[in-house]
Amino acid sequence: MKRIQLIAVAAGAAAVLGAGGASTASRLDDGKDLAGQARISEAQAIAAARTAATGALNEVDLEHRAGRLVYNVDVGAKDVKVDASTGQVVAVDADD
Repeated sequence: MKRIQLIAVAAGAAAVLGAGGASTASRLDDGKDLAGQARISEAQAIAAARTAATGALNEVDLEHRAGRLVYNVDVGAKDVKVDASTGQVVAVDADD
């Protein structure tokens, strides 16, 4: 099977898109020092967040919430919290 890579330019930044359109450029803002503790990738967290909210993808943070490490993914007008160990969506809040 042939792999296709596309270059997407959005908001002045280029991102390489692999097969299936998943971005390989990191959007991780806060919590970069916690990335080694996460069991799922940033891309997996984004995919999970997109199942819970629609809209433009903004920044991604990695933070502790209620005793667990979560990705906080800004999708449209929502902050989607994704467990960094299991990949499960644990909360969807209004974007602050």
